Amino acid sequence: MGVPQPAGHLGTSPVAIEKTPRYAWVILAVTYLASICAPLGQFKVTAIAGEIIGTYGLGYAEFGMLMTCLAIIGAILAFPAAFICRRIGLRATCAIALGCIIVGGLVEVATNWVALLYLGRFAEGVGLGLIGVAAPTIISLWFPDRTRGLALGAWCTWVPMAITIDFNVAPAMAAALGWQSVFYGVVAATVVALVLFLALYRIPAGLSSIPNYGVEGSFRDCFKYLKNRYIWILGLTFLVFNFIQGGVVNTYYPTYLGDMGFDMGTAGFMTSVITLIGFIMNPLSGAWSDRLPINRKYILVTLFAATSVIGFLVGFPSELSGLGLVGIWAFIVLMGFSAAFGGGGSRPLAPTILSSSAMATTLGMAVMQFTQCFGQMLAPVYGTCLDAGLGWMGSAWATVIPLSVVALALSFLIKPGGKVAPGEPPEDRSEAR
Repeated sequence: MGVPQPAGHLGTSPVAIEKTPRYAWVILAVTYLASICAPLGQFKVTAIAGEIIGTYGLGYAEFGMLMTCLAIIGAILAFPAAFICRRIGLRATCAIALGCIIVGGLVEVATNWVALLYLGRFAEGVGLGLIGVAAPTIISLWFPDRTRGLALGAWCTWVPMAITIDFNVAPAMAAALGWQSVFYGVVAATVVALVLFLALYRIPAGLSSIPNYGVEGSFRDCFKYLKNRYIWILGLTFLVFNFIQGGVVNTYYPTYLGDMGFDMGTAGFMTSVITLIGFIMNPLSGAWSDRLPINRKYILVTLFAATSVIGFLVGFPSELSGLGLVGIWAFIVLMGFSAAFGGGGSRPLAPTILSSSAMATTLGMAVMQFTQCFGQMLAPVYGTCLDAGLGWMGSAWATVIPLSVVALALSFLIKPGGKVAPGEPPEDRSEAR
């Protein structure tokens, strides 16, 4: 299959092509399949939390560390991942990421030794850190401005889709075949995704003759792109978003529902409704972002913070009375919209803020990946509050609610298309090997 001309984008190049190449949708599909393997591995443990906690005798904070140790590596690798993409190419970076997920999953089920469980999580964190930067960069290279928000919004369902699969499939697999079958299932899915990605990945034709990915110079030179303060304001709001969604909701809400009397399968299904709503709404949020004036694109981030505050005010009733059940379902719906606004509204802003070159866009995605992992890394903070006896609602008041208010205030300071960093080079095209 021939590869069409690329969508000239990532800035205001006079050779920009606004028509979306047909093969861009193939790239989106295979990149998406590769991407969801990382959160499939990440959230498999929360989908069968009771099995993991019981097998290893973990406390809430220790269980939260299973999410944190993966996120730590993802955060550490976020900025080096941008440089790795530049040096070895996007195709090789994604292949290495998937390989790490496969190896990590196999290490985790080698024995029932908790140290190997944590070691495998670190390996999966390498995969998360690499693919979280490379995948959206691939998509940004193929899609022009007028459809990039839609494409990135669709890609942003990688986490909701994976969580929905985990929370609905994993409990049944664990009950029928043992918890190890969930880990082997993720490994098998990742092998399939790796084969498809390697077979179908293509370089946009107009970029194939450019010798360097991004800018000339050293790793340090690339950081000139990060002097733009707006990318960091966006990153801070995205950190809060990921602490709430990944660090609290997807890590602990199934356990809360279990404490309220729901069985593991029902608790997983109810939590997966949050991600299902996010999955449906994420592309719509991205498309909405495409249509908003550039100085109003922050609105979706504002809506994420507002729905998070309201959701946590009603989401942890102490008993399943009529109003208590209404509060739980109100939380599920509100957090679903929060997931869509935060994911579909935040990532498309990064290439809008840092748009002067492909390398600038990659560094912008690195900021998003770093703050995503750092936010999820804070999961044990909520678990520590629970272990300290604050309770579900008290822990929310100590962490989520004030952070959501901060994110709400910061959202109004985001300025897409704001001033570029001093000394930032003019439009630069790049190779995406």
